[in-house]
Amino acid sequence: MARHLHKRAVRGFTLLEIMITLAIMGIVLAIGIPSMSTFIDAKRLVGATEQVYEHIQQARLESIARSAPFYANFNADGSATWQYGISATNNCDLTQTANTGASACVMVVDDGDGTVHGIGGVNDTGDLMLTRFTSADYTGITMAIDFGGATQIGFDNLRGTVQGGAGGDVTLTSAEGKQLKVKVGALGQLRICSPDGSVPGYSTASC
Repeated sequence: MARHLHKRAVRGFTLLEIMITLAIMGIVLAIGIPSMSTFIDAKRLVGATEQVYEHIQQARLESIARSAPFYANFNADGSATWQYGISATNNCDLTQTANTGASACVMVVDDGDGTVHGIGGVNDTGDLMLTRFTSADYTGITMAIDFGGATQIGFDNLRGTVQGGAGGDVTLTSAEGKQLKVKVGALGQLRICSPDGSVPGYSTASC
């Protein structure tokens, strides 16, 4: 008995169906893109703020470990182009981009060759690590400082307290206006807070 095979017709998309699909995709993208932009804006702000916090904390700890004053020096006036550095050099030169530059923001770290720069008159530039940081990785993030009119904050080598007995603030603002602040207390204690509560997860108290 002969069998007759019937092929089912393959139906394509109609123009109306394609238009409806594109319209739905447009709506989804219109909702999703601003949300993603806001997420990236907040993450960039948090990243910059936590980096500043960690480096100021490092300056404090280095002052104790090295039994010598250590400083965090800033060039930040509320613009999106800023630099800062940590160093044993008082008012280190933030324009220097090489570790051998005069008064560059550097930290001596033994490179393992058996000699250490600065000890016993040794000159080993391989031990000089450039500790200068810029806004290049944090597009749109502005920075302002309040150290009582100074551009840097220094830590005493005995207890890690702030030199001069006064702390200060570093305020960072995102492109969308969110704010975080690094507060440095007179005793050297650090914390991050959100002045206006625009970044969830950070306290607004005494900010």
